[in-house]
Amino acid sequence: MRAPPDAAPPAGLASLMGELTRMFTAGAPLPGDAELAGRCRELVAGNERLTPAEQADIYRRQFWLRHRDALREDYPALAHVLGEDGFDAFSRAYLAAHPPASFSLRDLGRHVAGFAAAHEAFPPALAELAREVARYEHALVDLFDGASPPPLDPAKVTGMPEEGWSTARIVLHPLLALMQLRYPAHVLRSDLRQGRSPALPAPRAVRLAVFRSAADLTIRYEELEPPAFALLEALGRGVPLVAACEAVAAGEAADEAAGVMLGARVGAWFQQWTSWGLIADVVRCSGAERG
Repeated sequence: MRAPPDAAPPAGLASLMGELTRMFTAGAPLPGDAELAGRCRELVAGNERLTPAEQADIYRRQFWLRHRDALREDYPALAHVLGEDGFDAFSRAYLAAHPPASFSLRDLGRHVAGFAAAHEAFPPALAELAREVARYEHALVDLFDGASPPPLDPAKVTGMPEEGWSTARIVLHPLLALMQLRYPAHVLRSDLRQGRSPALPAPRAVRLAVFRSAADLTIRYEELEPPAFALLEALGRGVPLVAACEAVAAGEAADEAAGVMLGARVGAWFQQWTSWGLIADVVRCSGAERG
């Protein structure tokens, strides 16, 4: 994954590069298109061996390879699922639908998840897996580049009076993605990153907390049990802590014993979430603010 560049090119150069980008993503060799070949003569000098269109076509091919490889860098598991030819075809279709609109390769795949969700040319046997993998890998790009907030002040927790927890809101770290997937895309990608060549996974429903570690800035994931995931989702929507716990307990079971057991588990969950850096803030709210 790549960080954005420090500065954009000058306006004149940006205009020229934009024009060449449109030509390079046209899909066909430039010498074979009369209109594009004519435009090449206005923009490219050529030489004694190559016409302007032939010279520009060299860059068109390199442009395509560079952008395909950039997509592969951010979506290695999708490339593994689709195979060489399949990923090549997907990349061509994607770049034709969404030509580069930024000079940062970091932004190249900004539409990949949405495009994959509607893409009908996937092999039927791979379509659902490919879409889930694309959605998972797409989430990692924003987590990698996003800005981190200040660490949680421990006094926010230790200084909260017992009655304050009834209306307290837990603010989750902004670099946290909660994802429900129908395939273990996270395991597939992790195996690939470790140099393995794994078989394609069978369907398995998973609930994930995907986040950037504050300790070493790596992307981590943790599988969550359903009630823990439901509680984090409620907290992320701004539901106060006690109300969120009550809602999850009601969803788990109606009997009092189940509620007591859930209460004990919540404490362990919060210890985990705090150690992972998922809690960004604790805000004490008045009773009137309780949602």
